[in-house]
Amino acid sequence: MFKKQYLAIASALILTTTLIPTSSQAATGTKNLQAKYNNIKVIYNGAAVPTTIEPFIVNGTTYIPLRMMADVFSKDVAWDGTKYTITVKDKPNSQHASELAARDAQIRTLQGTIDSLNKQITDLKNSKSSRDDDDDVQDDLDDLEDQLDSDYDDYEDIEWKFTLSGDEDDIDVEIAVDKDEFEDEYDAMDDSDFEDLVEKVVEDIWDEFEDADIEGEIVDSSDDDDELWDFSADASDEEITFDGSVIN
Repeated sequence: MFKKQYLAIASALILTTTLIPTSSQAATGTKNLQAKYNNIKVIYNGAAVPTTIEPFIVNGTTYIPLRMMADVFSKDVAWDGTKYTITVKDKPNSQHASELAARDAQIRTLQGTIDSLNKQITDLKNSKSSRDDDDDVQDDLDDLEDQLDSDYDDYEDIEWKFTLSGDEDDIDVEIAVDKDEFEDEYDAMDDSDFEDLVEKVVEDIWDEFEDADIEGEIVDSSDDDDELWDFSADASDEEITFDGSVIN
């Protein structure tokens, strides 16, 4: 019994010496102390705290196992036998850690949703910008149509009707003539007259869209837009082709 008491007292003294700072260097060694056991119990929030080492009293001071109270207050206790040091720190709160992990997962999910929505917003803005650009190009093409209709409404005494479509890089051109209405005037034209018309129209288009490649045809509006001639123009080398032959 005395040996048990001695070991418990020694352990308590070591813990007390380590945890309570003193103004001078503590002495080391062994002391014989009288410990009083009186079936001391520790009650926490109305419940007895279990322990394998019974608390005891030395010189009017009650000593209880540090590890027992550390468990009560959710602390971790570590003993360094080489440095005679006790380290006490907070235990990881598994419930709290689980809640944090769940919140982190929720944040990642929300961030993914935000990123997806931001991408949709960017795509919509780009799409709107592209549509606006297309609308601007079409407005310019419509204006150019009106200008061509005005400039060539009496070319070779024939009224020519122009339709332009496409974008700033590729433009399709339809030049319509009513052969029934202007049969004599049309028949009086030779190949050079048509080539001259096409070359002038292409140059007018390049004045507005200098990088545009052009594909076009001359059609008979009185015969379901039957194709009469075809032509093309390559902006990179400014080459104009009419009915399969380069004309410039």
